[in-house]
Amino acid sequence: MKSILITLIITFATLCHAGLLYQYNQLTLMGLDQMNKLVQDKLKEEKKAVAKTVPLKEGIQAVYARPDSDRMIEKVVSPLRSELQDMGEYERVMTQLVNEALEVLKNNKNFRPPVQVTYDFFIENWMADNRRLAEEEDGFERKMLQKIKKANIKISDKAQNERRVRGFPDAKSPSEIADEILVGIDKLDQQKAQEEKAAKAASAEKPSSSNESK
Repeated sequence: MKSILITLIITFATLCHAGLLYQYNQLTLMGLDQMNKLVQDKLKEEKKAVAKTVPLKEGIQAVYARPDSDRMIEKVVSPLRSELQDMGEYERVMTQLVNEALEVLKNNKNFRPPVQVTYDFFIENWMADNRRLAEEEDGFERKMLQKIKKANIKISDKAQNERRVRGFPDAKSPSEIADEILVGIDKLDQQKAQEEKAAKAASAEKPSSSNESK
């Protein structure tokens, strides 16, 4: 009976807090020096760890989960991202983190509002930081956007209320944001295709230098 109770307590704690190192309201209070220290601490942990991607995964999740009205992410995320890319683990780790966030937001009844909001910020910030890279056809970032769109996430009323209490505006669904980005990318793809077609047509119509000499 005691072992069952312990298991239930551990399960409940996991459901309430998920795999987060910090929640968004804690991260909001961290300035540039603190965020840089968090990143450097995780890089140091990685050097000593057996499972080297774990500290990096925790660090990059925390960076993207911080509200980014002050554009802090672009100032601190590069060392973590570069380390994961050098290890060939960036795409795998980000896929895991995006999947984790989507599961929490889809099953939001199992998680407290601050946890939901933290994962929403994570996805929202990751999409904003990678929308340029998503313009690459069949690239990793575009596939992640398609996954987020397909998840059809709805932000819960409790999560929206949590944001209001903390002074943040209501959130748009990450799936809607992903859809808007993808629509914009599709328009760019069509524009590029039209420009390439026009360039080829112009090249075909242009007389060769040998014909001109005659």
